[in-house]
Amino acid sequence: PIIGGLSNLALESMLTHTQSLRSLTLFYPCKPIEDKALAAASSGLKNNTTLRELTLEVSQGATTVSPILTSLRDHPLLRRLCLRGCVEDLTGLETVLQSKTSNITELDIDRRYTRQHVSIRGLTWVLRALAYRPMFTELGLRYCPLTRYEVGLLQLALRSIPSLQTLNLVRNNLGSDGVAELAPA
Repeated sequence: PIIGGLSNLALESMLTHTQSLRSLTLFYPCKPIEDKALAAASSGLKNNTTLRELTLEVSQGATTVSPILTSLRDHPLLRRLCLRGCVEDLTGLETVLQSKTSNITELDIDRRYTRQHVSIRGLTWVLRALAYRPMFTELGLRYCPLTRYEVGLLQLALRSIPSLQTLNLVRNNLGSDGVAELAPA
């Protein structure tokens, strides 16, 4: 569903009351979302008790996804979070990752359709928060330009995640120096 596309009550009700929903892809449109629609989607996600995987498809020009991200903070079963498309602001994700009740073990950020030179607001805080998530099994940062400082934070995070099984770093401007810095981790 598209946030703001269904009736607000229908989306909230579906997310809250469907007992078999395990995986969901929400499209975050490029047009501004009405506050009521955003509140309904956030409330539905916050009250959902069955979802295990959530993908947010973010259109170019979309406003911040932070209300959606922060609504996932105490989700009881959510394990995999995918952010795809024109993700330019991760504000709120660090709160989810720092929550003691969060069960997210897989994070995939794929900015393939974003202007590659645009940095991601909040990425530094997300990389810091990852250092406190030793149970992570998968991490993908595709098309996410990393500064030298962010490469250092990623190295620290990787050292504190012994259970990591999959790491996907594609088109991150790492270069040989960045790869050399990450290699010991």
